[in-house]
Amino acid sequence: MSFITNNIITFSIILILSCINYSSIANTAKTDSIRIYLDKNTYYLDALCDIELSEEAYRALRHGVSLEIHIHFQLRSKRYWVWDKIISEKILLYKLEHKPLTENFLATDLSNGLRHSYDNLEAALNHIKTISKMSLFNQDHLIEDKVYIARIRAYLDIESLPSPMRPQAYFSSNWKLSNKWYSWKLIR
Repeated sequence: MSFITNNIITFSIILILSCINYSSIANTAKTDSIRIYLDKNTYYLDALCDIELSEEAYRALRHGVSLEIHIHFQLRSKRYWVWDKIISEKILLYKLEHKPLTENFLATDLSNGLRHSYDNLEAALNHIKTISKMSLFNQDHLIEDKVYIARIRAYLDIESLPSPMRPQAYFSSNWKLSNKWYSWKLIR
């Protein structure tokens, strides 16, 4: 093959892969507002993640499949010659369920077992997406005048789905309730 043909094939493959990657994100979850603040030597996080279920995920939820939503926070120390070092990491785990007899939606915080019942899906998702005063890390973990990268994302845990649903969920963009990491610099 000629040099031009190889370049066209390479460009086509890159274009196809980038389209596949873009469609898998589907912009169904994003971070709207973030605030990290220091209170008595501990950093806390307030955030609002915009989470929307795809039609397929909503249908499964209405038919008795519970969904596990994770909100993942990381604090990384920026290093130039090797990958960044993770200083602190927190994951909030929520289970979203629909109860057909009462037509209520349950949002369960899996870290402490607290359950909240809501009349509609929007109210249950509002509970999950609102993070208030989440304890992150102690100020002593940070070195003076060093740059850190804080980042957060929300995603649907496909591994928590029933086994027969997982293969379809892995390859279908309708099940990708996730977003790219939202990152910002944090300097002590």
